[in-house]
Amino acid sequence: MTGGTWRSTDVPQALRAEATRAMLSDVHLPWSLDLPDRAPHDCRLEWHGLGGCTIVECRSAPLSGFREAPDIRRTEGDHFGLLLVLSGRERVRQGDVVATLGPGDMLLWDSSRPIRFEIVNALHKVTLIVPRERLARAASAEPRGATQLESRGGLGALAAGHLASLSKVAADIPAGHAPLAADILVDLLGRMLDPVAPSPAGGDLFGRLLRHIEENLDDPELTPSRIAARFGISPRYLHMLWSGSGGTVATHIRSRRLDAMRRDLADPRLSHRSITDIALGWGFSDAAHASRAFSAAFGHSPSAYRSSRRE
Repeated sequence: MTGGTWRSTDVPQALRAEATRAMLSDVHLPWSLDLPDRAPHDCRLEWHGLGGCTIVECRSAPLSGFREAPDIRRTEGDHFGLLLVLSGRERVRQGDVVATLGPGDMLLWDSSRPIRFEIVNALHKVTLIVPRERLARAASAEPRGATQLESRGGLGALAAGHLASLSKVAADIPAGHAPLAADILVDLLGRMLDPVAPSPAGGDLFGRLLRHIEENLDDPELTPSRIAARFGISPRYLHMLWSGSGGTVATHIRSRRLDAMRRDLADPRLSHRSITDIALGWGFSDAAHASRAFSAAFGHSPSAYRSSRRE
């Protein structure tokens, strides 16, 4: 599946219910809808393929529906759906999990199990449809049924921000980069589901980026654009990965360099090295800039801090 856009308002009113059933089942896995045959339902869908995953943005008037055994049998493959509500309200029931989702709430649901939903009021949501085997490579423990995910802090906020951003730029992602765009989110999801598990081979792009930054803080050419090129991604994807973390790649690099600089200034074995030498040694290209950044971060100039550590 590549991508497309569909609006029920482009269909004659008497055919909208039937067309909505067909389109939802085509791009969002098969569903049965509690919708009268000639109901003038208002729905808009936009979808894009992302290297085996599919991202679906849905705007819908109040609606309810379900997936039961016949719908599950009609589904090609086995998937999970990562759902993020952007506006409106939706109730979802799968097994023992009953969730009322509002703006910013995120839920993972299982296509192999019966599920029911109800759109309470006009809804705008985005869902990433992920093949089960792809998620299994990112998480050692497979979720059982629906799982409501923390989306307002930590990795959850990062994942929610990435999913929301991905829905906006998916149409512009080159086909060769599409799998990576989805992998970033799936790897984050795997960590959220099993945060203590070791990273799968080749996975955890975010962790590899962090390690690369730590190992190259002394390189003055360590910039977001060069990091993106090193990992074969665009600067936009790199910044998207950091969205929701409360900072940027550049501020993270500066913060880690300042921490390293402070550590060296406090080390009596390095008292023979000048402040300029230490600053330049940690990748700052200008000692005066490093001094100002140090003072802003720690409330003391580098020289005052070094003196205080000798007392």
